[in-house]
Amino acid sequence: MLRKIFKKEYAEAYDYLYKNKDYEKECDFVESVFRRFSSNVKRILDLGCGTGGHSLILSKRGYQVIGVDRSKEMLDMAKRKADKANLSTKFIESDIRNINLREKFDAVISMFAVMSYQTTNEAISEVCKVAREHLVPEGVFLFDCWNGLAVLTGKPAVCIKEVRANDKEKIIRFTEPVVNILSHTVETKFRVWKIQEGSLINETDESHMMRFLFPQEIKYFLEVAGFKKIAFCPFLKLGETLTDNDWNMTVIAMLKARENAG
Repeated sequence: MLRKIFKKEYAEAYDYLYKNKDYEKECDFVESVFRRFSSNVKRILDLGCGTGGHSLILSKRGYQVIGVDRSKEMLDMAKRKADKANLSTKFIESDIRNINLREKFDAVISMFAVMSYQTTNEAISEVCKVAREHLVPEGVFLFDCWNGLAVLTGKPAVCIKEVRANDKEKIIRFTEPVVNILSHTVETKFRVWKIQEGSLINETDESHMMRFLFPQEIKYFLEVAGFKKIAFCPFLKLGETLTDNDWNMTVIAMLKARENAG
């Protein structure tokens, strides 16, 4: 059974916690991947779209985008932002491991370590198959995830993040990671406080189980699913060589044409 994460309180804090995340730059990177690996991307399926950070920007840039996420609370925020920007981006509440839209896309993306939330071999395999089933021949599957080479070299540490929501409120998130080297997972324990004028008005706890991945195991899952031309690079650094210092790893794969032939 899937654990409930990105609940209402955490979802409401999410965009504040990541307000400095450069989604525009990341979408520039996504488009650079498209230009190098595919000649004509128009339709995009965004698996694990969250509050729409990438989906909405790509929609503004002229792509037809459908975003999928299993958190209703995150999708509610994405839909509100789409309505405010007068965008026709479609959002669907579903588990990305077993969705079947019966549509084909030129590209499937899964950004911000969504693949690292697939903590079992079965789950990783299922998402690769979902991507395959939704791609046109020679379509591109692009995602980023935690690089196990870096996680084991410099293990995650306890940290505190504080951001201001408005003039009266601030959000403090405490993060405690617990590494399991046998299961290749990190249990990331979050405690989020909402402070208003010096007083604690809300507190929520979530535990996110994340998996760190290694290039050769990813290559295996993708090849079994029918992908080819599998490439790795540091996140936002297309064409550069991945090292054990790069925590975030980008994976790019193309679908074998014969998977959709005949």
